[in-house]
Amino acid sequence: MSKILDFFDLFRKGAAVSEPALWKNRSALTLALTALILTGCRAAKGFGYEIPISETDAASIAAGVAVLAGLFSTYATSDKVGILPPKPVSPDSGADLVRADPESRATDNAVEQHERAYPRDTGGGG
Repeated sequence: MSKILDFFDLFRKGAAVSEPALWKNRSALTLALTALILTGCRAAKGFGYEIPISETDAASIAAGVAVLAGLFSTYATSDKVGILPPKPVSPDSGADLVRADPESRATDNAVEQHERAYPRDTGGGG
């Protein structure tokens, strides 16, 4: 049961898989394979082979797989977006969480945001 809950937590804002690049590559491979399967189905029918699935059914299955892979790739591999809201952090947890790269605050102007993102090099040198 814990694995299922962990899977759904991937769709929360602020959560992501541990290796997003790997999962994005897998998603791209899945999309390529669905296109290849649909093309193979059409080519087989063109050469006279009878496949027990219609071209419309194959296209529907391929589109469904592509949508699921795209949604998973979008939501589970990025901590910036999510279908579900972030998990609430209880104030009595005792841990002070500090973001390594704080997001800009709504009251910051563009110069402050830029200075935070690109600090000046004051080490000297030329």
